[in-house]
Amino acid sequence: MPKIQSIQADQEVNKGDKLLGSDVSGATRNYVISDVTKFFKDTNAAGVAGQFTYQFKSTSPFNAGSMRVTFSSGSTFQNATSIKISKFPHGSENSFENLLDIFVNTQILIVDVEDQDNFGVYDTTTVAQDSTETDFYNIAITSTKNNGSFVNEKFYAIISMGGGGADKNDSLSFTASDFDGTETVSGSSMQYLDFTHNLGKKPAITVTEQGSPNEVCLVPVKYINNNTVRVYFTGTTSGTIFAN
Repeated sequence: MPKIQSIQADQEVNKGDKLLGSDVSGATRNYVISDVTKFFKDTNAAGVAGQFTYQFKSTSPFNAGSMRVTFSSGSTFQNATSIKISKFPHGSENSFENLLDIFVNTQILIVDVEDQDNFGVYDTTTVAQDSTETDFYNIAITSTKNNGSFVNEKFYAIISMGGGGADKNDSLSFTASDFDGTETVSGSSMQYLDFTHNLGKKPAITVTEQGSPNEVCLVPVKYINNNTVRVYFTGTTSGTIFAN
């Protein structure tokens, strides 16, 4: 075998080129560049901050480093409604469970590590530890942009996009016929509207009435959950509810 320094340098690296090295047992092996590249993609061995890599599994066993997806139908990125991910990303012995809170009420990208044209962008709401499989966490997601489908046993990176930095908001225009019912509030009978804003939080609520669009009404509210608020009025009316 020639000395290393006498071997001609190759200035043009290709995926099929080979590297000479030793495996964990000490045996000499050839390593193809494309295989080394795949290892880095599948495990995030380069240590890209905020990126979690998982192997999608549609059938058991569901081991550490795996991810499952719930679909409304089929297996497309568009129809994904929730994901269940291990607290151990693929190839890592370190738990990332304390970092998973970055996926609460934000926007994430899930992308095929080998073909980045297969992807989904999602709004998230909650991240919750699974009550049965405690090494796994469930994340509720809503698709906003997507292409392609999940493929069993392929690897996908999950990346927090941070929601673009803009606060979420929503509004609801209503008329007298839209009211949902009557409820007693502090001893008084009041009409109410249930406003489903799907913001994943308890937003500030302001109301304007028709005829006085520049005047904000002070009305009682009750937060049903992080996505729905009940707004009370002394009688039926028309106007707009703003959630910020």
